[in-house]
Amino acid sequence: MIKCVCAVFLLLYGLNSKAQLNHDGLIIHRTASTFGEVEFWVSRVDSFLVTNSTNKTIYILKQMIPRDFEFKAPNLGIAPGKTSILEVIYDPRALGKFKERLKVYHSASKKPFYLNFEGIVKSYDSFAKMACPSFSSPSYQKQNFNMVVNVIDSLTKEPINKALVELSKGEDFQQFYTDKEGSLSRKSHLGLFFIYTEADGYKSKKIEHYFNQQRREITITLVKKEIIIPPAELIVIEDKKLIIKDSLEILTREELVYIPQDIIQVKEENNDFPLMKFSENNIVFLIDVSSSMRGEDRLALLKKSMIQLIYMLRSVDKVTIITYSDEAQVVLSSTSAKNNEDIVAVITGLKASGSTYGGKAIRKAYKVLKQEFLIGGNNQVILATDGGFNGLGQSERQLNGLVRRKSDQGLFFSTLAFGKNKRGKELIEELSVSGRGNYLYITSEESAKKVLGEMIMEQSVR
Repeated sequence: MIKCVCAVFLLLYGLNSKAQLNHDGLIIHRTASTFGEVEFWVSRVDSFLVTNSTNKTIYILKQMIPRDFEFKAPNLGIAPGKTSILEVIYDPRALGKFKERLKVYHSASKKPFYLNFEGIVKSYDSFAKMACPSFSSPSYQKQNFNMVVNVIDSLTKEPINKALVELSKGEDFQQFYTDKEGSLSRKSHLGLFFIYTEADGYKSKKIEHYFNQQRREITITLVKKEIIIPPAELIVIEDKKLIIKDSLEILTREELVYIPQDIIQVKEENNDFPLMKFSENNIVFLIDVSSSMRGEDRLALLKKSMIQLIYMLRSVDKVTIITYSDEAQVVLSSTSAKNNEDIVAVITGLKASGSTYGGKAIRKAYKVLKQEFLIGGNNQVILATDGGFNGLGQSERQLNGLVRRKSDQGLFFSTLAFGKNKRGKELIEELSVSGRGNYLYITSEESAKKVLGEMIMEQSVR
């Protein structure tokens, strides 16, 4: 029997209760975790959002915690109108069915509310004992590893580039695209993933796979869609006599006429953004998806401005999307803007969580930008953030120096600012100056739908 079953339960768990409970002014957004039948059980830190709807600070009181639970609440209480997190570790000690509840008291009520847990543990994960997270052990480090998903053609076994791979656990999902080697690699933790894969010209595929340190790689084969070839028309020859000409037919070739390029009629995809006047664009969007970007005036506005731009761009323009919070992740490899629906799907799926480690992300964005460099084009990184950087790794002066050196190589740097972080905005504005780009502060839906497109047109004038 495994004595310690890890926290950070990354296995798929089932439907959670969605109903909000207003408990004497404390709104509990979710009151239950229903896990269903679980193979490879690994416990986890479960988070429950609570909001104070009163005009006084609410304190979560000291609890009598049952043997299989650990509980953590904000020490300073929950201020009026604010939302905080209650954290629970549930560690079932035996296989089989469980149905437990945790009683919680707070200062605005004399009655308790309950957080409920139920499911069936069918087996434990063999790696669960490698780490035993506990609120009393703040130095705990999650056990992670690189999980790899390969996507190949079922007949030729050749890798499939830019195949969409959607990884989901419960209600949470992320979408990525394979690289030229048909591969997707990202840091992960133990857990059962549902994997949905699709690519142009292939049938989509859904599978389940459980990843751990020994089962960290999987290869998915996609089958090409059937190509229907219409039957050739039947030609009936009524006269079977072979006609032979006595005279030799002289073949003549029409003389080619040179037409100067400047008078060739070019069909433009966007008359307001013609190829004849505006250079091709190679844009790497570097998007802050940390927790500080939550809100209608930040990530929501960013999505609107990006979507508006995507529909303005032309097929010669290329877009890459890199997100960063705890780590930087390429969620969309360089893609032609003609695939606007695919790009918009990635944009609309962006969610905010985690910390902001921007310095390393900027370096990764430059690496991707250089790989897709367009000679004579507008090559630039566009950083979108509220400016709340953590973990730069080097000083701000050194980061500015990096951006300045890259601009001398034709790799420019622009910034989009959101939210109310004044200190952060000063830093990213300095970066845009060093990167010989533009700085835009987006505050409304009207500006979100307009200014980014105007900036790109200005930068790509021939």
